Amino acid sequence: MQNTQFKRKLSTGSALCALTLSLGMSLSATAGTVEFKDPATSQTYPGCAINEAPTGNDGGISYEWAVKMGKKDKATLINTVGAKSLSEIPPFYVSPDVGWTHTADWIALEVTEKTKLKVKVSRIEGVPYHIITPENTLFQKGYSRNMLIPGIAIYDGWDDTSCEDHRFNPSGNVDWSTLVFKGNNLNDAQKGTIEYEVNLMPGKYSIAVGGVPKALDSYPANNCDPADKTCYVYTGRHGYRMEMKTVD
Repeated sequence: MQNTQFKRKLSTGSALCALTLSLGMSLSATAGTVEFKDPATSQTYPGCAINEAPTGNDGGISYEWAVKMGKKDKATLINTVGAKSLSEIPPFYVSPDVGWTHTADWIALEVTEKTKLKVKVSRIEGVPYHIITPENTLFQKGYSRNMLIPGIAIYDGWDDTSCEDHRFNPSGNVDWSTLVFKGNNLNDAQKGTIEYEVNLMPGKYSIAVGGVPKALDSYPANNCDPADKTCYVYTGRHGYRMEMKTVD
């Protein structure tokens, strides 16, 4: 696969909706700072190539969210991810690099105090989305499905310098990135909701969220009929709600 990228974005309205759900209408002391943006952008589209031409500016990971939290803060994120975005399949995805960087969501988290982070990720339906190319051409739009098998992985650091690749390892260090693996919950129980907690020192962290449905002997094609249950679960974009809170 060639190293060109597609960037997913919420519509302006749905991004504002997600932020409203996260922060409410007040700036209370218990609200973390949430922004729908990449906090570590480059001057060109993130990655090594646009239309197969080198950009000369390796922008690192294309983050969807920037979140800043101290102690006793809360934040909620709502968006869509690919059905198998943390558990893609051969021949293009081979263990351990089974994460699809561009259909998972990436959160750039900054923690200002020593704390314990608790994360809950649940499936939701009907999240509006659209996909655009680097040339801002509309590629796809619609509303999310509701059968996500959610999983998350967390890493030390932010990456704004590497050559972003299609594939990444959700269970260890990412070989093309500066990120250092810290932990994950890849949802062995195949539930619609997962929880994860980790002790964090002040600093920057990257969180990847995506889908981890169980392995099959054969998989439906991407253009399959979503009226079929297997097709519905294993293809398309699925909505998630991530609730984050920090405690003592």
